[in-house]
Amino acid sequence: MKITKYLGAPTGIALALVLASCSSNLIGGHLGNNSGQTVHVTMEDDSCKTDSASIPAGKVTFEIKNDGSTPNEFEVLSEDKLKIESEKENIGPGSFASLTTSLKEGIYFTACKPNMVGDFVGLTKFEVTPGQGGEETEDQKGAEKKAVQNYTSYVKDQVGQLVKATRDFIDAYVDGNIQSARELYPLARQYYERIEPTAGSFGIDGTGDLAQALDLRLQERPSQPGDKPWSPQRLDGWTGWHRIEADLYSAPNSPFSFGSQLERQAAADQLEGSTHKLYDLVYGKIKGSDGKFKLELTEITSGAAELLKEVANAKIVGGEETFSHTDLYNFKANVEGAEVVYGNVEDIIKAKDKTLAEQVEKGFKAVNDILQRHTDGTTSDGKVKYVDYRSIAEVQEEAGEVPQPGDYTAEQKELSGAINALSGLMSRVAGVIR
Repeated sequence: MKITKYLGAPTGIALALVLASCSSNLIGGHLGNNSGQTVHVTMEDDSCKTDSASIPAGKVTFEIKNDGSTPNEFEVLSEDKLKIESEKENIGPGSFASLTTSLKEGIYFTACKPNMVGDFVGLTKFEVTPGQGGEETEDQKGAEKKAVQNYTSYVKDQVGQLVKATRDFIDAYVDGNIQSARELYPLARQYYERIEPTAGSFGIDGTGDLAQALDLRLQERPSQPGDKPWSPQRLDGWTGWHRIEADLYSAPNSPFSFGSQLERQAAADQLEGSTHKLYDLVYGKIKGSDGKFKLELTEITSGAAELLKEVANAKIVGGEETFSHTDLYNFKANVEGAEVVYGNVEDIIKAKDKTLAEQVEKGFKAVNDILQRHTDGTTSDGKVKYVDYRSIAEVQEEAGEVPQPGDYTAEQKELSGAINALSGLMSRVAGVIR
């Protein structure tokens, strides 16, 4: 199993080889000498074209021209169109840029992302055939540096997609289109859930304060003995996705519902504003509580292991989506995020502990196979839907009583066990990296 950086879901492709500067001799993807080959890219606001759809494996330089009216980003994606192999950001209108990388044999896709926000433009298949050598190698230090770069780019990409997905959700929610809002809610949240291992870094005035503004559950709100989940002192000041979830999935006369459209609009504005702050933070437009946004490899790998542990032992009761019961979307996104983390260090692990690498691959497959059994078709644009978590699990309803392990359904126990085992393996991965 090989992966680099995700754009949105499941597994597959090796750690991208180190970026290197090189001069290229030939145009259109034809093989040159050991200095590599060149592919020309023309990007516009609504298109992204390469002058070659196939090259031999090895070093390649993408010469990029932006003929559009906005800053743009060029990306090389893995076969599943969900992981970033290499990218070049912020190419201004009318300007040129070069991206040099090394690609192994396989199927990739190229695409652009105007303004570094939202969906891809001009997604096109790009094949890398068996090469004549010339692929570069890297020591562990270089591989670790590249892994952090890849994962940081992945976080940026997910946040960029989160901005647009949040806007689409908010539009439906504020307009009162309940059916559409409920469909968009879990899909938009997946972009956040995939990068949750690093949520502790999402702080402006203090560690993780932005994560709390976006993703705080009702159960985490301050309370006094005897308080009910709907007590005003618990609801007042509660913001983010889950405050809107409580309103969206509750009856109009529920204590969890907003009393007016003005309150609903204010909650939506807060969510969108905090999401834009997150975007500005990860793209370096503003500084966080610890300065410029920066990730460490040990933080990334340990965070993935801890998040999986939380899924297996806490999220498994359905407390995170206690009103919508869309927990399976989150579980899938959390696992995908962990797969990205592992994919970026996979070559390092294979070199140090081949048995562990094989076990991790089997662990991810086991969890994904279970989640696949609980899918419920796809949306009109092909995104996977999942069943209501209540249909397969004993869950915490409206932040109320928490089910005990003895109450779990067979499906719930199976899922918890598989994710817990995977968490243990990812903890070992983190130990190898340290």
